[in-house]
Amino acid sequence: AQQIPADTLADRGVRSEAVRLLTAHRSKGLEWRLVVVAHVQEDGWPDLRRRGSLLQADRIGEDGLQPPLSVRESLMEERRLFYVACTRARQRLVVTAVASQDDDGEQPSRFLAELGVNERHRQGRPARPLSLAGIVAELRRTVADPEQPEPLRTAAAHRLARLAGERAGGRTIAPQADPATWWGTRAATASEAPLRPADQPLTISASALTSLLTCPARWFLEREAGGASASTAAQGFGLVVHAIAERMARGELSDDPAEVDSLMEHVDGVWGQMSFRTPWSSSRERAEVRDALARFVTWQARPDARTLLATERELRAEVTLPDGQRVVVHGFADRLEIDDDGRVVVVDLKTGKYPPTNDEVREHPQLGLYQYAVAQGAVDDLLEEPATPGGAELVHLRKEVKGAVKTQAQPAQEPDADGNTLVEVQLMSAAETLRSERLPARSGSHCDTCDFIAICPVKGAGTVLS
Repeated sequence: AQQIPADTLADRGVRSEAVRLLTAHRSKGLEWRLVVVAHVQEDGWPDLRRRGSLLQADRIGEDGLQPPLSVRESLMEERRLFYVACTRARQRLVVTAVASQDDDGEQPSRFLAELGVNERHRQGRPARPLSLAGIVAELRRTVADPEQPEPLRTAAAHRLARLAGERAGGRTIAPQADPATWWGTRAATASEAPLRPADQPLTISASALTSLLTCPARWFLEREAGGASASTAAQGFGLVVHAIAERMARGELSDDPAEVDSLMEHVDGVWGQMSFRTPWSSSRERAEVRDALARFVTWQARPDARTLLATERELRAEVTLPDGQRVVVHGFADRLEIDDDGRVVVVDLKTGKYPPTNDEVREHPQLGLYQYAVAQGAVDDLLEEPATPGGAELVHLRKEVKGAVKTQAQPAQEPDADGNTLVEVQLMSAAETLRSERLPARSGSHCDTCDFIAICPVKGAGTVLS
């Protein structure tokens, strides 16, 4: 008995040029020049599943409660519904179905044979998706294809311009039709100031070398454009383990394997300041820290342990590469050790969950740069004679192999046929990238953890970046 002012949920009418999408039941009493009955599959036409209303009011008849429809009656009702859908067309009717090659896949409805026309089976996908995005994609291909006739390309350009200007609800209905969103329509940008001063040697750190060789575009966005992400719990994990390992190496904390639990008191002093997604993940990571420290203590006390030379040592040296480039290489080594032959071995402690492959370790830029810096005199002040590199190692404190901590070694690098070591080749490549200021995006497994997928030109999700 009341009328409450509000927006109505009823149809307000449809524009004459719009396409209506509705069920067969709602199409009763309506007609169109063209009707498409799509996806006419078995188990959909007919749908013989028993169904009814919650209170079963649909079973109330003139003579009382009616029995549920039989399968035969349901089939007849479905056939009548299909007839209603197909007779909505005044001029043209299009009926589509999918025929799967698998026996248990989708199959066309039995009703197709009752249409009285020959079926046309087309193998494969349509030339383009039957959607607005598919139309825009086809028009863009036509415009950009120099092999197409010029009148056709001009017509496609006019249609794209019209689509780009169409708006509904305050939004552009086809933003991809606007050339401003396309790749290759903007000129490459150039800075007035060079990325690095041309009259000064390049400074390349161990991490920068790895990034430049992996994906120069990501290196630029993270390091130069200020796009580096905030610290994560995994990074906090590594900082805690490295700090305690360094204090043990200096003798400030006990390295007795029986006193690992006492080390956890220092962990707990900072653990509450770290953020985790859930309380259980915090507990799990704390247990992982304990295991990592226990592995480090055991590894450090192994019978064949080398003599410790220094911890958290900065390695820095200015060198001239074989191609004439002057480069300052630098990095921080977790541990420097002396082997039985008096050579310097660089040890890098790792707390990540996924170690590299052995092939990747042999070409590992960071380990190679550490060795190169040692060979160029970066630690000569710690020794009585010039240092000779004896290789480098990754020690994975989260991983065990046969009860011992997992280690991966990179042997001392030997010159190739041209007289260059691998790290020199890598440094020349990185230096050329910086000097040329060509920073391409490169696809690989590193893309799984990249924060710039949305603007990456080699990924499907990428957009315009100039």
